[in-house]
Amino acid sequence: MLILLIILLLIPFLWLTGFLLVTDFSVPVKDAKQFRRILAIFPHADDEAIMCGGTLHRFSTRGQAVTLVVLTKGEKGTRTAISRENLKKIRTEEARAVAAILGISELIQEDFGDGELHEKKQELSTFIQALIEQEKPDLLLTYDLAGLYGHEDHITCSEIITELKKTSFHEIPLWYVTLPKRVLARVKPSEYLVTTPHFREKQALPTHKLFIGASVFPKIKAWYAYKSQRAALKDGTTKLLPFWFFLSMVLFEYFADVN
Repeated sequence: MLILLIILLLIPFLWLTGFLLVTDFSVPVKDAKQFRRILAIFPHADDEAIMCGGTLHRFSTRGQAVTLVVLTKGEKGTRTAISRENLKKIRTEEARAVAAILGISELIQEDFGDGELHEKKQELSTFIQALIEQEKPDLLLTYDLAGLYGHEDHITCSEIITELKKTSFHEIPLWYVTLPKRVLARVKPSEYLVTTPHFREKQALPTHKLFIGASVFPKIKAWYAYKSQRAALKDGTTKLLPFWFFLSMVLFEYFADVN
């Protein structure tokens, strides 16, 4: 009985400690109710769930239209980044399931080649420009110029959208998805993926954060729906507590406003 009582008291303490550690209270909270059409563009299925799944769900529940664009089918989404053709079908189905969980209005799944975006930069730029003109968003979301941890696909995606923002879509706000400064400092490049050196110099520190509240639960569900990526998503967490417990501590998502 005593052991059970200790456990019951310890769990809330661990959760609160974790919440305090992962939350950057110096970053201001922003209200994003003014946006009606959000266009989120990422290279791989799961990028959106990891970086801003709670925000996308919160947008959707408020009646804001969210279009999610995934540029590849993620065939290199293995622990060792070895291409597996059957992963295309698996990850496409997972993305559809997650889009339903998060309430995404429209999912656009492309196949520009996992790990090949840099070689198709002009083609991608033309595609994304036409997409923005078609969707007419009032908010764009994507990775920062560091690609979070130097991933070349992430960086290429960000470079294209950033350039289009500067040259053709000045009036559309662009937010980079990012993490608190303390968490960013702990981000490490993958030993199996081709990554850009010195990526930390381009990491975007958050200018604001959004409270996701109860949307953390569909975010957790979305993470678990990416079964093919579950091993990679759990890297760096302890086996003593379930993964969802750690995710439940993240009640804010962080963004950098691009001027």
